[in-house]
Amino acid sequence: MLISIIIVNYNVKYFLEQCLCSVKKSINSLAIEVIVVDNCSNDDSINYLQPRFPWVTFVANENNVGFAKANNQALDICKGKYILYLNPDTIVPEDCFEKCLHFFENNQSCGALGVRMVDGSGTFLPESKRGFPSPAASFFKLTGLAELFKHSKFFNQYALGYLDEFSNHQVDVLAGAFLMARKTIIDQTKGFDEAFFMYGEDIDLSYQVQQLGYLNYYFSECSILHFKGESTKKGSLNYVKMFYKAMSIFVEKHYSGSKAGFFRLFIQIAIVLRACLSVVKTLIVKSGLPLLDASLTFGALLAIRNFWIEQIRHGKPFAPDEFYIIFSVFTLIFLLSGALSGMYDKLDKPSTTFSASISGIIVMLAAYSLMPEHMRFSRAVVVFGGISAAFAITLFRYLLIAFNWIEPSDKEYKFQQTAVVGTPAEYEKVEALFKHSGIEERLLGRINVSENELTFYQKEKPSIGNIKDTKVLIEKLNIKELIFCEGHLSYFLIIQMIQTLPKNVSYRFMGRGSQSIVGSDSKATAGETLASEGFYHINEPYHKRMKRAIDVVVSLALISIWPVHFFWANNGWGICKNMFKVLFDQATWVGYTQKEPILPKLKPSIITCYGLPNDSLHPLNQEAKHHLNIQYAKNYNYRTDFRLILRNYKQLGG
Repeated sequence: MLISIIIVNYNVKYFLEQCLCSVKKSINSLAIEVIVVDNCSNDDSINYLQPRFPWVTFVANENNVGFAKANNQALDICKGKYILYLNPDTIVPEDCFEKCLHFFENNQSCGALGVRMVDGSGTFLPESKRGFPSPAASFFKLTGLAELFKHSKFFNQYALGYLDEFSNHQVDVLAGAFLMARKTIIDQTKGFDEAFFMYGEDIDLSYQVQQLGYLNYYFSECSILHFKGESTKKGSLNYVKMFYKAMSIFVEKHYSGSKAGFFRLFIQIAIVLRACLSVVKTLIVKSGLPLLDASLTFGALLAIRNFWIEQIRHGKPFAPDEFYIIFSVFTLIFLLSGALSGMYDKLDKPSTTFSASISGIIVMLAAYSLMPEHMRFSRAVVVFGGISAAFAITLFRYLLIAFNWIEPSDKEYKFQQTAVVGTPAEYEKVEALFKHSGIEERLLGRINVSENELTFYQKEKPSIGNIKDTKVLIEKLNIKELIFCEGHLSYFLIIQMIQTLPKNVSYRFMGRGSQSIVGSDSKATAGETLASEGFYHINEPYHKRMKRAIDVVVSLALISIWPVHFFWANNGWGICKNMFKVLFDQATWVGYTQKEPILPKLKPSIITCYGLPNDSLHPLNQEAKHHLNIQYAKNYNYRTDFRLILRNYKQLGG
């Protein structure tokens, strides 16, 4: 046996399905075994995958034993000369394993290697090659200096940003997403250290390989997809804490004395700085943004007023003295009008912020016209003050985006925005999946991958263009989503293509023989890629606001008449409990009839869109309930929720 591939799965069966499809195609005639350890997934992974991949050895754990321990379980039964630790959210090209084996055979000093990784949009992942996390490297990484100076040899020692991504390099640390090593070495290290919960186990293993006298190599001649859909956000404080914990374990294991204390001190300082930065960011973006906008608006109005007095009126003041009160009211009017017009719906779209500000100016003018005559001062000050505020707020948004303090929001999806790159038969398969998910309206058409298609297919399902014109088609047809079908196209070609195509398009992938489509921006399960949330009414900002408004209004109304529930409702105490759960945003009054991973996420519901409590036995079967939920999400209207709540008042207690 040449290679033993170990994959640990936890609730990512669709990603793993695509991964195994690519692995199967890459095996060719090589002697390779694949072992999948399922860490007690609750998405029925084993029952879904085992019949589709009978050549894979599945190990089902009754508990989630952790990433390191699960890998070590598989190691006990491996027979290969080489061990490949592979993440389930990866796709490998057809020549991957052969190239890696050839590199090992020609570099006897190589103990382990990692490959060049790109994410689902084709963007290079810097963790493909990493340096040793020294105190300085860890400090620069945690404080964000490494990200700020990506190509600096001094600041970016951890991600080695100064090394060419298209050349092979000897490196200190390899990523656990794809880590291939000689079995003899892995046996000596006894696999991963199970003391690491998440992060750090690959650093520790890479370090041990070097301690045994071997070298780690970054192998650039093979590029794989690594979606990272389940990874913790690198900028989050939670990630920083986990990285710190991993480094602490590493230091305790490999350092002693003053050197270990020095290492810990550096990391702790970095943690404090990053935590402070994270708190400031949270306060500004999530909590304090309206207050900062209010300050900018008030300041703009005051500045224009002073300018008008000095330059236009030549020092002559306006009649009213209550400017601070008037401008405070105008600021409130401006921001409330802007908020209702979508100023805070798409923070990553400054143009939307500016457009929403226009409504604030109009409403301010309307309010000005209703003011008593003795309090009016100048319409021009209101207009130019509002315009200045709009520019100031918009510029502030651009600055937050430039410093990555505002993350890109989910793309807007419209009907007829998805194109399929594949043969007619592959298109039909995608079409069937879209129909099953109730989103067939999104399909724009098929991009032809072959010049020799059958004529009757061309007549029945004409293509919208050829694969060589993909860039032009994306631009001219405003394609938002592209689905690559592996079959006629190779994984190698697909991986190469997405690196050359625009980054503002979502790329999805479907392997031959699979029943799912996975993509770059899925954050939970691959099923979400079958039904992007954007076109559903319930996912639009306006409807989100109205649904929450209905929840709050109904909760407050129920609270005001709480004694009535004990006489009229089936469960008075239940209603009292539920109205506070909904009021504090822990639940919603109306939701789906069953769990729907492919539909926009909702809070746990008190009653369903069928009108019955969640624990009731619905007379509809599972498929019918699924379509009922699709219709509820697609055609959502707050009046529907209100009618369902009134009609089923007695059921609100559960």
